[in-house]
Amino acid sequence: MNVQLTISLLVSDRMETLKKCLDSLKPLLVELDSELIVVFTGKNDETLDFVRRYTSFIIPFDWCNDFAKARNAGLKGAKGEWFLYLDDDEWFEDTREIVQFFKSGEYRQYRSACYVVRNYQDLEGKEYFDTDVGRMCRMTPETEFVFPVHENLVPFEHPNKKMKVFAHHFGYARKKNMIQRDARTGRNLPLLLKMMEENPDSAQCCMQLVQEYRRINECDAAIKYCRKGLELARKEDRIYNYELWMQVNLPLLISHTGDYRLALKEGRQLLRHPRTLEVGILHLCVTLIALCRELKEYREGLKYVRLYHEKLSYLLECPEKASLQRSVEITAAANAVPVYVDGLYLAAEVKDFRMIRQIFSWFPWENEDQVLPQYSRLETWKNKYEDEKNSILMEYARLVTDNTYVGIQKTLYAEKKGNFQEAENLWRLCASDCPPGFQWELIEIAVRNRFSLEPLLAGVSPEAWDDYAETVTERRETEKMQEFCHKIMPLLEAQPFYARRLEQCFLENLLTRELMEPSKLTERLIQYCKSVCTDAALLYREDVLADPDAYPLPVRYRFAVILKEALGLMDDGKLIESFPYLKRSLYVYPKMAGAVGQLLRYLEEKLKNPEQNISEEFIMLGGQVKQVLCGLMDKGQWEEAYGIIGQLLSLLPNDFEVIRMKQKILRKGVCPEGTGQVMPSDRMDDSR
Repeated sequence: MNVQLTISLLVSDRMETLKKCLDSLKPLLVELDSELIVVFTGKNDETLDFVRRYTSFIIPFDWCNDFAKARNAGLKGAKGEWFLYLDDDEWFEDTREIVQFFKSGEYRQYRSACYVVRNYQDLEGKEYFDTDVGRMCRMTPETEFVFPVHENLVPFEHPNKKMKVFAHHFGYARKKNMIQRDARTGRNLPLLLKMMEENPDSAQCCMQLVQEYRRINECDAAIKYCRKGLELARKEDRIYNYELWMQVNLPLLISHTGDYRLALKEGRQLLRHPRTLEVGILHLCVTLIALCRELKEYREGLKYVRLYHEKLSYLLECPEKASLQRSVEITAAANAVPVYVDGLYLAAEVKDFRMIRQIFSWFPWENEDQVLPQYSRLETWKNKYEDEKNSILMEYARLVTDNTYVGIQKTLYAEKKGNFQEAENLWRLCASDCPPGFQWELIEIAVRNRFSLEPLLAGVSPEAWDDYAETVTERRETEKMQEFCHKIMPLLEAQPFYARRLEQCFLENLLTRELMEPSKLTERLIQYCKSVCTDAALLYREDVLADPDAYPLPVRYRFAVILKEALGLMDDGKLIESFPYLKRSLYVYPKMAGAVGQLLRYLEEKLKNPEQNISEEFIMLGGQVKQVLCGLMDKGQWEEAYGIIGQLLSLLPNDFEVIRMKQKILRKGVCPEGTGQVMPSDRMDDSR
């Protein structure tokens, strides 16, 4: 009877993750002939008691700032044919692939195996990057760990099995907005520098120093050790991962200094070097394309787009080569389409439509998972080159694909050419299977050409329609919005609910943007209240509507109920009595403060001898809006604040504090020119 697998776990006192880690290992211990060795570096008896539930093989280890020694302590006692190691802040999502690997006997065909570690960048688990790690290998007398920091298991030999199983890792996690020197760097740097003194010819140690210096933004030191590491690595017979890593990162590190020309020059040299493998060329091309865009070297950038496609196609056609170089599947899925979109920008700059046609032919249009995340960039690209839009649409029209996004572009092209029957046929196909976010463009096409909206609205939820209605009314000038409503309302006759929602958004924007004479203002407010209350009557029971304060009804309805009461009092000539209702309506829906302010001024003018308390009410009302606005500004909600400041100025046009607040909102809420552009350094981090 043999032990198939030894699992060695380095445990400190991280109880918050230890249970998840051990629980994830339980299937391996239950289903395989395996053992668990715990190398304990902690001091807490509670941790030890918990670990003893899973294994009795516990090795106490006094921490000495040397990970390799700690790992070797576990390795020394291992009895398994294979060895797997991990830390107590990692845990497997699903170990079935590992179980099958051993149960089926497949492990006898390999000498090592890799799986994926998902490294989280925040404690919420929203930001992460995946890395292939070699943490499993066949045990031999030569097997050992080397390097006290970023320890390696050697020898790590081929053939190597690449698994899809992944482990969660929160070791890199840092709370957002926490500004501090990385504690691990403060620990690791002295150790690595000492190692470098003892092993001056270690390329791997250079790579680890690069990582540490990069982490603390000391780019000059990182570049120095990256160059030295590449020089040392090139003296070795084999090409190891650390050499590939330094090849890829050297031009990227130089770009961090702002010297894009030097970064481009270094990247060119690395592409030509005989030790640069295909997967390295892929990553280098991503960086060089971004640099060429920044330096406006568009033709040269297109050369790297072609090279990227050539090398990627080669690796996909030669899986055995790809397996040796590893990570090509991740590269292909994550980088290919973004690189092609970059190529479209470069080609459009030099009006090379033959290249645009070729790049389009490389897109995996039928693979929605890969192309969908790039639709927004494709839209930005198309709209940026307005003068070339017709030619761009013509290239889309040449494509033979069932991709719906391409179908929308073909519809636009048919419309431009005046082929309205073809445009309608294409539109109907797109409406039945529209990608997220593009229903609105199809609506615009339908309104322009009087197509029936029925096929599209069948798949649009009320919530999505609300989003559309708010967006379309906010982006259009009042006159154009009135024209748009005149065209779309007949198309919504069979969908009165959608028509009313659009009407409400239009009226809200009209009432908050425009200054109206009193009778028109009152007419619009009555129209608004009627539309909102009609909707509510269809959606809610009568007893619920009778007591709007007792139920979580929409703010529009509660506002409309209060405003109707105020308008009724005004109609009866009870002007002063309407003030408390107007005040309450503002609390419920501050967005309509502008319309309420206009109404209040109208009331003051109508009263021949307004009493002082009326003016006080009016000033108090403005003060309440100001409090709401200050709260939004304190939270940095500049867009929302901008939506209210105009309404507040209509209440308090002579208040200099409000005028200053408006200027602050405008300065804070508007990005400086150039902000948001993707720099080469950002692009490379994303691509990896």
